[in-house]
Amino acid sequence: MKNVDYAKRGYHYVKSYGVTQLRRKVQERLYRNSLERGYQDWMIEARPAPSEKELQREHRFSREPLLSIVVPVYRTPEPFFREMAESVLAQTYPKLELCLADGSGEDETIRGIAEAYRARDARVRYEKLPENLGISGNTNAALSMASGDYLVLLDHDDLLEEHALFEVVKWLSEHPDTELLYTDEDKVSFDSRTYFQPHFKPDFNLDLLRSNNYICHMLVVSRGLLDRAGMYQEAFDGAQDYDFILRCAEQARAVGHIPKVLYHWRCHESSTASNPESKAYAYEAGQRALIEHLQRTGVRGTVEPLKNPGFYRVNYTPRTSEKISIVLLDTPDFPVLKRFLKVVASSQDCGNLELLLLLDTPEKNKLILNFIKEHRQMPIKVVYCTSACNKFVTFSRLAEKLDSEYLLFMESRIEKAGREFAQILLGSAQRADAGAVGGRVYDGNRKLRYGAKILGLLGPAGDAFAGLPLGYSGYFHKAVLQQNYHAVSGKLMMVRRSHFLKAGGFSEDVEDRMKDVDLCLKLEGLGLRNIYDPGALIVEQRRRVRRKKSRRTSAFEKKWKELLQRPDGYYNSNLSLEDTSCRIRGLRRRG
Repeated sequence: MKNVDYAKRGYHYVKSYGVTQLRRKVQERLYRNSLERGYQDWMIEARPAPSEKELQREHRFSREPLLSIVVPVYRTPEPFFREMAESVLAQTYPKLELCLADGSGEDETIRGIAEAYRARDARVRYEKLPENLGISGNTNAALSMASGDYLVLLDHDDLLEEHALFEVVKWLSEHPDTELLYTDEDKVSFDSRTYFQPHFKPDFNLDLLRSNNYICHMLVVSRGLLDRAGMYQEAFDGAQDYDFILRCAEQARAVGHIPKVLYHWRCHESSTASNPESKAYAYEAGQRALIEHLQRTGVRGTVEPLKNPGFYRVNYTPRTSEKISIVLLDTPDFPVLKRFLKVVASSQDCGNLELLLLLDTPEKNKLILNFIKEHRQMPIKVVYCTSACNKFVTFSRLAEKLDSEYLLFMESRIEKAGREFAQILLGSAQRADAGAVGGRVYDGNRKLRYGAKILGLLGPAGDAFAGLPLGYSGYFHKAVLQQNYHAVSGKLMMVRRSHFLKAGGFSEDVEDRMKDVDLCLKLEGLGLRNIYDPGALIVEQRRRVRRKKSRRTSAFEKKWKELLQRPDGYYNSNLSLEDTSCRIRGLRRRG
């Protein structure tokens, strides 16, 4: 692969975001490279053995759909074209057609090669277009050639694993309602010798899709879904795939994900795989595609690009007239409480906020009353917990009597808070499909401590990206992207009060440290999405925290046994659950 002009790219990045941000970006990439050292051997070892591939060729499914591999061709270098075509025609599932729409114009390089393939294999269909119609037009021409039950989108210089289509048909046989299907992917070098930067994706994740086109490759679409969603749109060239996937996701009855690397994205100097900054216009088109998606789905919000090209943030427009109760379940002393009020008041308008304190010290009534009189920037309510029940149970019984529409559970010992953090959470929480909405909580050392929860991580449920320094974005930038998870941390979590009550509040029979996760899972059981919104951020006060030994969570684990036995679909079964670095499970490092 030719050397990319890294100095030029670095200069433009520094000009936009500064030297510190560039240093963090480089450090994260180097760290990720170290975690993925040995990936190629791991990937090759995961391939089916030759004997297994032969069995796949002989296997007969009860339903064997025709798969149309759709490839828009434009002046593809001959070696790349041949490798692409061979990777399709060598598939262990044979019922396919390769549809090639050649928009190379006067360049005749591919015509002779494609016609030779067509003469040799009847599954090859080739059409020389009268002119270059652009990426969307060329893709639509290839789609129009296809007669298959499912359409498989493939770029003209990329590669499929030999068993890719077998895995697709296997999935479709087991999940016949699937209309949109995607797989994991990696990158392949210019000379086809090196596989690197695998992208292990979650199962369908609407909020992550609204953050970036994480689905990307390999994409499989049913004929019926294509008819409903429509073809590619020229207005979004550069981000035509993103627009198409958003429209398909809106219409699909079911979306599937195969957690296997079955697609290799060619990486060379002019490709976005190698040089994301090479297609700045594409990211503007992506922003427009996302805006139109929100309009089609009736979602009120604005879209802003993030620092990393191709990544976005949706700012959901909150109805600020609705009241929020900030709930502190711990027992802060007066200096801590004073600091809390100051931080919250300085970070946003407190006009429709109230603070609810659950205290177990009734002898300090007079001191509390004096404190309330001195701090009138926010209404303060106090509930004394004098019964045998703990505060979680007491609050669950109290919640029905509140007049607020939303509950915001927070940590009291905070030093700083992001601007408008409560309004950011409120914008997401007011969505009709929202369950619990959680933000990021950093400790006094500026390390991520609480946020999204991954089931099975370091126990029954652990915090994603825990330990990641403030300013760093994590695996494929997921620490700073809105997305769905099974659960979020109760250290900074908002939920609609009516949903909280419908879910039964905090469960009395579950350990306190798992009550937030348990609540989120109950909300999910009501058909709601739990949302991680990293735009809401707080930093805890610096303090000495004693490391506690792992505590038993037998009641929680017994209650959710069936769910915990399955891989967390919002993570990926190829990633390790032994730490929070998103290292590859079972990877044996080489050299």
